[in-house]
Amino acid sequence: MSERIELHELTKARTELTTAGVDIAILSSVANVTYVSGVEVPIPVGAGAELTFAPWLAVISAAGGGAGLVVPGGAAKVSEVFGYERFEFEGFDSFHLTDPGGTYASQLLSALKQAGATGATGTLGVETRSLPLVAARAIQHALPGWALVDCEAAIRLARLIKTAREISILRRTSALADISHNTLATLCRTAGQSEFEMFAEISKNIFAGAGHDIPLSGELVTGPRTNVVAYPGGPRNRNTAPGDAALMDLSGRFDGYWFDCTNTHVIGEVEPTMEQIRYARASQAACEAGMGALRPGAYAHDASAAAAAAFATFGLPNAHYTGHQIGVTVNELPRLVPYDHTPIQSGMVFCVEPGAYQGPEGAFGARSEKMVLVTDSGPEVLSTFSWGI
Repeated sequence: MSERIELHELTKARTELTTAGVDIAILSSVANVTYVSGVEVPIPVGAGAELTFAPWLAVISAAGGGAGLVVPGGAAKVSEVFGYERFEFEGFDSFHLTDPGGTYASQLLSALKQAGATGATGTLGVETRSLPLVAARAIQHALPGWALVDCEAAIRLARLIKTAREISILRRTSALADISHNTLATLCRTAGQSEFEMFAEISKNIFAGAGHDIPLSGELVTGPRTNVVAYPGGPRNRNTAPGDAALMDLSGRFDGYWFDCTNTHVIGEVEPTMEQIRYARASQAACEAGMGALRPGAYAHDASAAAAAAFATFGLPNAHYTGHQIGVTVNELPRLVPYDHTPIQSGMVFCVEPGAYQGPEGAFGARSEKMVLVTDSGPEVLSTFSWGI
């Protein structure tokens, strides 16, 4: 067998699993399997989700060596450069009866054996939120002396600081977010378009920048619907009018990693009202203050406090959390809230997204969000698009 080069993220995961006392881990969430394998695991949606019996699994030995991916037959090829063996289970076949459940369980057990689960006792780390019952039963039957513990906290620690490869991908995702918001800025110059038409143009340009279609989620809201947070909230079949607000909070997944950015505009090149300016400037100032607080030695709650202080100068409250980290999920820990005391470290990547809203009796709200990389010398704002107001 050829020599394999192990993915850095897998090495980090092994280290944290060992520290947690785990011998072998079985990862079952889209995010964590993507993280440790470097493979963009498909998001389960549509026909593909229904025709695939159960989620992909990554089975890894904490001590090093054995690692396997339990994947549906016909899934994208798993390269040996990432150090994984491939174990295929059956799915739906148009012409022959298959045994998805049986092959899923048997391939999991083969992957466990390959990873070193051959003794009478040991500790298996699993994700209790996503491990299928069929997998848990197969494990308990084959390895009755092994203890099952939740290993999600260990993987979360591994994911906390981004690797150079991850940062490179997140720079690319941030560039796609720039495309989306630069497109929005152009569209907002002209009134009379529907939210559907605007979102279609934005999606088209993102896909062109990525080279293919990618999953998108979030909201594009215009007019009175910007006055409260009802995420996700759009688009809808509504035509814009001059002076309307337009708020887009859009996330997209590229190469297994996400972007998440928000901007607020006034439609039709109409001068914003004084109140629109106050809300927009407040959210922008809070975003800038929150990003500025993301320095090594600070804490997650410091960014929340900085945003709240900026809002106070405009006589407005901090309407919701100030932001979150981003990576293989769109909303990662730590979050920028008053009760999160996680230390800020170089290599973290955050989305800072404070907002201010007039509420049900009003007709305007503003949210401002950019992506920022924490470096030894301070925050590096990855987003390059300009604020809309």
